[in-house]
Order: sequence, then structure tokens, then C-alpha cells
Amino acid sequence: MKKLLIAAMTGAVALSLASCGGGSSSCTPEVLKQKGTDLMAAMQDAMKDPAKAAANAQTWQQKAQELMTKAQAAGDKPTDDVCKAYDDLIKTIKG
Repeated sequence: MKKLLIAAMTGAVALSLASCGGGSSSCTPEVLKQKGTDLMAAMQDAMKDPAKAAANAQTWQQKAQELMTKAQAAGDKPTDDVCKAYDDLIKTIKG
């Protein structure tokens, strides 16, 4: 459940950034919104194997914290760093 909460928080970050004006050319609000959706789907899929999810929880939390830090630094504009942090978290969860 803790992992699902992290996904919800990072999904909320994506939606809040996506509602703001455009940032860099490659990390648009639309791209960021899709990444939030992809993250939620990856988390739901990962939760199908609770043992694996529990074993990877610390790594996921670290990547989620990195994402939150980059999102806060970006302010109200999506940046390539935020998009990359989403990609890293999604890749880590899909493992």
C-alpha cells in the first residue's frame, strides 16, 4: 500500500505539472500526463507480485524521492529532468 501511495503522489505531480504551461520541447504537459498514467499502470502491475514489490520497495522509494525533488525544482514547468525521472522510476518498477 505504501508503494501505491507513492505512485499516487507522483501521479499527482504529473497532473499538476501537466496542467501548467509548456516547458522544454521534449517534455510537454501531454507527455508528462502520459508518464503519470504509465507510472500508475506499472505500479498496479507490480502489485500483482507482493513479494517482488516488497523486495523492491526501498529502491522504488528512492527513485520516487528523486522524482519529487526534480519536480519541486522544476516549479510549474515540465522539464527534461522531470520526464527522465519518471522514465527511471517506471523502468525501475517494471524491473
